[in-house]
Amino acid sequence: MHNPYQSPASVATDTIGLPGKRPLSLWLLLIIVGAMTIAAAVGTAATVWLVHSYGTWPPIDLVLHIGWRLAAVAAGLGTLIGILGRRQWARWIAVLGMAALTALPFLMPDTAQYADNAERFGAVIGRKIVGPALMAWWIYAFAFSGKAKRYFAAPASAALAPK
Repeated sequence: MHNPYQSPASVATDTIGLPGKRPLSLWLLLIIVGAMTIAAAVGTAATVWLVHSYGTWPPIDLVLHIGWRLAAVAAGLGTLIGILGRRQWARWIAVLGMAALTALPFLMPDTAQYADNAERFGAVIGRKIVGPALMAWWIYAFAFSGKAKRYFAAPASAALAPK
């Protein structure tokens, strides 16, 4: 039986799809990825300028090194643009990068010199428990919280709309 007083489906979906604001965790990631991208671009430019100033053809390993750095700059810029454009693939690339940064303390050797065992224990707690716990919280806030889901669920045109 048809209800004449029922609202059309398009009205209900228009109010649900309101664009979400950028969460603080997203702003922090944009600042950090932006700074890392700028640092990689400046380092690459300095290396190219140094090689060019000597006027010799660089060895193949330096060309590969510069290519790898340019790829890192391109990946950083692509991730920044994708996050600002509310793309799902950029969300997952950022989560992958954040997870890699979380795993880094477990893979790197501890080369610091400690005065005693208590100081060494504190460093281990910080590197192996507190740091990864904070990173896990940041990953959740960036990708899986309600604010993040609303932000990434909005269409890409909402990122360009005036606020």
